[in-house]
Amino acid sequence: MPPCTLTLPTSACLFDAMPALSSSLFSSGESPSILMPLTLIAMKGHPATGKSTVAEALARRLRIPLIDKDDIKDHVLDLPDANERAYSVMWRIVETQLDLGLSVIAVSPLSYPESYARAQEIAAQHAARLLVVETVLDEAEWRRRLDARQPGYSTHKISGWAAMQEMLRRYNGCWQYPIAAEHPLQLNTAQPLDQLVDAVLAQLAISR
Repeated sequence: MPPCTLTLPTSACLFDAMPALSSSLFSSGESPSILMPLTLIAMKGHPATGKSTVAEALARRLRIPLIDKDDIKDHVLDLPDANERAYSVMWRIVETQLDLGLSVIAVSPLSYPESYARAQEIAAQHAARLLVVETVLDEAEWRRRLDARQPGYSTHKISGWAAMQEMLRRYNGCWQYPIAAEHPLQLNTAQPLDQLVDAVLAQLAISR
């Protein structure tokens, strides 16, 4: 089954309903994270599609922890298998948050089916619901964002359209794996950030 895709500009009825949906979940003065069921939000998407921007805004709105794989990779880059180590540490910290009864956002490309399977496993072990939020862009805007990244701005993050195409060639479509129908939400991040966050909140309210 294809992922639940929200085309934000044309989904007027959904956005008209969002205030009611989000207010039903976040109507009291308590922290929103206290009011929603234990949840693992796993971001998914290629570099420069807005994963971190959406995740950070969502973490602020919900007041829940955010664990970014790249933050960890920054500190293990000189070690063998740095990417695998960064994923392992990220998932372990995610587990700790869920052990504490805290919903959590995990930020990574989630490019491989093994990563999604790990998110499923962790959510199931902690009786938490799983929402996979995938960020996408049309090619022209995605290319513009990648080319706007200054060469050498990061030791391990992709910059430039040509480098991105080479990475996709190596990936050989591995990111196009099936996701359970109840898990995915796809966002076109060319839309305003507040609307993107509201879309996630609406999905969380719907899937309570």
